[in-house]
Amino acid sequence: MLSDKTVPRLSIVQKLTTFNIAADGTRFLMNFISGDGDHACLSLPTECLTELIMTLPRMMRQALRARHHDESLRLVYPADKISIEQSSDPRTIIVTLTTPDGFEVSFGLTRQQMTVFGAAVEAVERGGPDIQTTVFN
Repeated sequence: MLSDKTVPRLSIVQKLTTFNIAADGTRFLMNFISGDGDHACLSLPTECLTELIMTLPRMMRQALRARHHDESLRLVYPADKISIEQSSDPRTIIVTLTTPDGFEVSFGLTRQQMTVFGAAVEAVERGGPDIQTTVFN
């Protein structure tokens, strides 16, 4: 038998409204509007941000595929700005993609990956609209 402490409390959230970061950067607060219109919040240590960043895209992909019964679906954002810069590690190039609404993600790529990426772009340009997915490691 489960005690009250082992059963998670379910909160139905309608909308994420805002977030706040603690002055010392150790916690963040996500503010919500609950199903009954009340305001609610969730406070987490900032270490959880990495876990959220890595988990949310997979959650979105699974939700889209379940909702539309289509395994090919994924959430795609238009890139408005692409920034390429040298990392402090000479073997790594930082590629940052930014959307028109300010969503930003950065990837560390090796020179070899950048070369393969460039070759993939050329293949897409040569292949036209029927080009297949290009995957490289």
